[in-house]
This record gives sequence, C-alpha cells and structure tokens, in this order.
Amino acid sequence: MSKPAFIIDGFTEKLILEKICPGSKITRTDLNGKTVTIKAIAVKISSLIKLLGNKFYPIIIVVDKEERQESCSDLIAELTTELNQNGCADQDIRVFFADRMVENWIIADWKILNNEKDKPAITDGLRGSKIIKESFGSYSKTIDGVNLFLKCDSKIIYENSPSFKQLIDGIQDIDCFYKDII
Repeated sequence: MSKPAFIIDGFTEKLILEKICPGSKITRTDLNGKTVTIKAIAVKISSLIKLLGNKFYPIIIVVDKEERQESCSDLIAELTTELNQNGCADQDIRVFFADRMVENWIIADWKILNNEKDKPAITDGLRGSKIIKESFGSYSKTIDGVNLFLKCDSKIIYENSPSFKQLIDGIQDIDCFYKDII
C-alpha cells in the first residue's frame, strides 16, 4: 500500500489535492512563475523531500510549466536530474509538469467554461487562467479554480490534455480515488 506525498507549486493545487486525494501529505514549494529556474526549484524540493524523512512513497511532484520553452518531457528530465544531484536519487520521485498551469487542465474540459468560442484543438500551453477569466469575467485561483476543477469531467481532461494524462498514467499504482475515475 502506498503512502504518497505531493510537492506542488501553490495554494490552488494544494486545495484541489486535499479534495481528490484526502489524507495525503501535501507540501507547497511556493516557487512558481516564469523566472524561477529548474535548479532553484530542485534545491527547494530536495530540502522538502529530506524533511519528509523517508516516510512517504512515492513523492509526486507537480510543477507548472509556465512560459518555459522546453517540452514537459525535457523539463521532467532536467528536474529529475537536478533532484538526483541534490541527494534524492534514493527516493521514488515522480515529476510532472502542468502545461502551462493547472488551469489548462480545467480548460481541457471546455464545456465547463460555457464559452461560445470554439474549443482550441490543443489546450495545453495556452494561458489557461486568462481564458477562464475571459469566460467568467473574474477568476479567483483558490476559489473558482478549485471549484471548476472539481466540476470537470476527469475523463475529458485525460483525453484532451497530454500533461494531465501523463500525471494520471504516472500515479496508477498509488492510493488515490481520483485516478480510478479515469
């Protein structure tokens, strides 16, 4: 039986995870934004992993890609390498990037927006929070973002968002009811 721990960017992700994987250990890096380097993220995450004291399996890391030009796969490889170099090679660490941000997973279920515009062919990589704000007139990440995510059909997100699919496929062996509804 797994006892996962999540290390994520910020409050929105934390609030979502508390709902979909209740009882899991969730820690925020509070390091997100387009100017934060992968090296800086790795230093912070490696210190958070060490604080977990080998009590959790696996450690699931979800970071926003933001405006980084590299692919999610390249960023995953880079962050994994940096974490290993920072003394975390002995841990079961699974790294994922939301392409561009967690709001992109919301807009992957386009119907949730009640938007009259046609759904883009690809929603990963767009400015998800901007699209949500344009659809509703206002947007609070920690209130609206959480509520919208919980209303989304996870099967539709899985079908439409390669970065979300990568996450769900990568956590199939952990105890979290959310992955079972895909």
